[in-house]
Amino acid sequence: MDRHAHPPPTVAEAKQQLRAASTRIDYLAPVKRHPLEAAGAAFFAGLLWKRLGKNHLPPGLLPLALNLLKRL
Repeated sequence: MDRHAHPPPTVAEAKQQLRAASTRIDYLAPVKRHPLEAAGAAFFAGLLWKRLGKNHLPPGLLPLALNLLKRL
């Protein structure tokens, strides 16, 4: 059972492949697909951030925020 091993790319080839792949990735695609959910998650994240700064985070808000972020 012989396998055909591909030689590793050179540094220049690897850089070119990385640049080509990075132009195809859209990091805002989940926000574009679900704009209302993203706005709601951002709103709750802002509320949580404010509460975390004061160390008064109610225990019920954290699971709610995590469930909203999982649905994105």
